[in-house]
Amino acid sequence: MGILLGLLFHGFAHAYTGITIIMSASTPTNLEFVDHFKQELINEKQPNLKVKVINLEEVEKLVVAENSELVIALGVKALSLASKLSFTTPVLGVFTPLPAYNGLLASSGRTLGAFSAIVLDQPNARRLLLIKTILPEAKRVGVLMGPTSMHDADNLIEVAEKIDIVINQKNVYQESELIPKLSAILESSDALLALPDPFVYSRETAQSILLTSYRYQKPVFGYSQPYVQAGALAGVYTNTKQLAKQAAEIAIKSQLAIDGLPPPQAPKYFSVIINRQVGRSLKIQLSDEESIHKKMVEAEAKR
Repeated sequence: MGILLGLLFHGFAHAYTGITIIMSASTPTNLEFVDHFKQELINEKQPNLKVKVINLEEVEKLVVAENSELVIALGVKALSLASKLSFTTPVLGVFTPLPAYNGLLASSGRTLGAFSAIVLDQPNARRLLLIKTILPEAKRVGVLMGPTSMHDADNLIEVAEKIDIVINQKNVYQESELIPKLSAILESSDALLALPDPFVYSRETAQSILLTSYRYQKPVFGYSQPYVQAGALAGVYTNTKQLAKQAAEIAIKSQLAIDGLPPPQAPKYFSVIINRQVGRSLKIQLSDEESIHKKMVEAEAKR
């Protein structure tokens, strides 16, 4: 993933006196994250790490002990406000897409080590590994790219080569190009990989893309649970509990790190979702989700 690099933050090892979680909104997902995060600290025997939860309106009044309190921002709005805190206050974003993180890193003038994130984006290698695990004979994977995903084309092509997959790419610049370019891709691909690019993949385009792919009898590999439930064959995703576990691990380990927080990273833990009805319609044999996940974890470990 093309992480935007900044200057390294050179600090010193420190023990946090506490953790402040900023929520963009009191949504069920954010509240679930907080509960799981607290439980992870208990599981890891970190009783001294006290957790405080605030909303956006309270950020301006937030006073944190510099270098000794970690701020975790849930959502882009929360991370944007947290980026304005003291440069020496370590900030970790969660539920933030990579482009949004990169933009805030650049505009805030903050540095790696004091400003990081667990980005929403699954690694390209993992997305392609899912295809290879389910369709071992797949050689050519179609990809429609819009303005958001085009910047990642080189990385996608590079990781695909390592697992013997050729990327059949077409860029979409106008809405009218979508279905014609999709049809051209499907004619010469074994599967379609959907990427989280809102210009190409949205609620408005989902039905047309999935129905067109079905007419060509080509499976779509989605980027979210809803997309698989809507008609994609399979996808990988990271749930709230898994994100909370990773955030807790970062919070604990970064206390002992000379350079503070690690660089922004993709989700470490993930789950697999499959649509068996689509598999039957396309006459594709599907293992159970647990078996597919196990094979992928083993393959990632080897890589």
